[in-house]
Amino acid sequence: MDKRASLIQALQTEMKRVALGTYPACIDSFARLWDYEFGSFDQLPPEIERLVAHRAAELGWMDDV
Repeated sequence: MDKRASLIQALQTEMKRVALGTYPACIDSFARLWDYEFGSFDQLPPEIERLVAHRAAELGWMDDV
């Protein structure tokens, strides 16, 4: 399994395991790690891209999605 697939699988597993209130922390952690490893959010699956974009909009980092 390549690094991208491994990170995506880890996020999906974590999102199933955690309480609803901790979703933002999981997404934040994933986004920081992904950016550190790959430098951009290219090649994210659409469902994960939506989670990251929604979180960025919540934080005021981009316009609402």
